[in-house]
Parts: sequence; C-alpha cells; structure tokens
Amino acid sequence: MQDMLIFGETIRAPDVRTLYDMKEVVADREWLKTAENFELYYMYRELARSEEEFRLMREFGLRYDITVIPPAKLGKEYVKTAGHYHPKAPKADVSYTEIYQVLEGSATYILQKAGRKGRILDVAVVEAEKGDIVFVPPDYGHITVNRSEKILKMANWVCRDFSSLYEPFKMFGGGAYFLLEDGFVRNSNYASVPKIRWIEPEDAKKFGLSPGEDVYRLIEDLQVLRFLKEPQAPVGIFEAAFC
Repeated sequence: MQDMLIFGETIRAPDVRTLYDMKEVVADREWLKTAENFELYYMYRELARSEEEFRLMREFGLRYDITVIPPAKLGKEYVKTAGHYHPKAPKADVSYTEIYQVLEGSATYILQKAGRKGRILDVAVVEAEKGDIVFVPPDYGHITVNRSEKILKMANWVCRDFSSLYEPFKMFGGGAYFLLEDGFVRNSNYASVPKIRWIEPEDAKKFGLSPGEDVYRLIEDLQVLRFLKEPQAPVGIFEAAFC
C-alpha cells in the first residue's frame, strides 16, 4: 500500500487502482487468467498546500491531483491507467479538457478521439519526461503508460464539476493501442484505428511558466486555467496538433 501523501498542509490517503479493478482493459488475456490481484497505481485527489489555496480552487471550480504509478508489467503489457473520457461541458459541444505534468520519471500518453460505431478517428502519442506538460484536448480519451523501470509521478489540473467516463474503454477492451514489450499493437475490438501520430509536449510558456516549472504554481493565477472549465473558449491555442 502506498504511503499517505503530505502536500503542504494537506495529508491525503490514496485511491488505489488494482489489476482486478481494470481487468476489462488488459491486453494479455491469457496472463490475466492466472494473475493474482495487486495494486497498480495510486491517486491523490484534491490537493492544496493550504486551506486558503483549497478555497480558491473550490471557488474557481478546479482540482489538482497527483497520481503515482510504480513500474510493473501486466503480462506482456506495460502498466497503465484504466483510460477515460470526459463528458461534454454545459452549454458546449465539446468535452472538458485536462492538463498533466510529469513530476518524476517518464510517461507515455495515448490520446484517442472516437467516432461512431467503434471507429477511432485519431490517435496521438506524447512521450513526456520530468517537467513536461501534456494537454488533453476536447473529445479525446486518454491513457497513461509507465514503460520505464522507475516510479512515474504526475500531476493534473482538471475541472472538479464532472466524473470521468471509463465505460467506453471497458466496452472495447482497452484503448485503440496497447503498449507491449514489442511496441504498440492495435486493439482489434475497434472497427477501425488510424496510425499513431507523434506529438510533442506543450510549451510551458503557453501557461506563463518557465520550462520544467511546477504547474501547481498556476494557483497564483487560476484564470490561466479557465479553459479547463470552458473548453469551448480559448482552447484553440493548445489545439494546433489536433486540427
């Protein structure tokens, strides 16, 4: 069991995701038949360094989380998050967005946009190292993979007014691609899956940050993160790679 996290004045126990919690999305079905349950990763939600900063987040409608993913293998597959989409924002034709930052280790982010009848319209992959920021655009689901031998620790900023949608990934047995020891493999449960596009992490300057600077510092000016609550508005400045 992962330890409690001390973050400023906040002490938080993790929400734990186990193998059996996400057995529907594991690629290696033969391995899964005999695999015993174990803890995969740990989510520390609603963190703030002080009660005042916590109040600011709540008033603005945002949430800051940290997720810890130790290295592991799910049979032939690298350890990953379960994968989820976001619901559409009120009065908008697009879903909520999210930003991530790698705090320790390295991460592979798999972003996918779904069409109708099991068709995937786009798949983008971002390889991120410590300090890198990754933007999840409107209408994209996403999975994070730790393919390294080190602990991955990442932070995210997201709107606090919705619950993530896990069912679309479960329905198709995982994301559009699995990341195995031999590389990326398409998930044949989808009707069609395009080739992977490789994109770069976001420029920290878009957020008023220096390269590698901690995104938690945005607590000082939460207006910069307004697009997380209103994805229909200024999202275009982040979306060039997805047009």
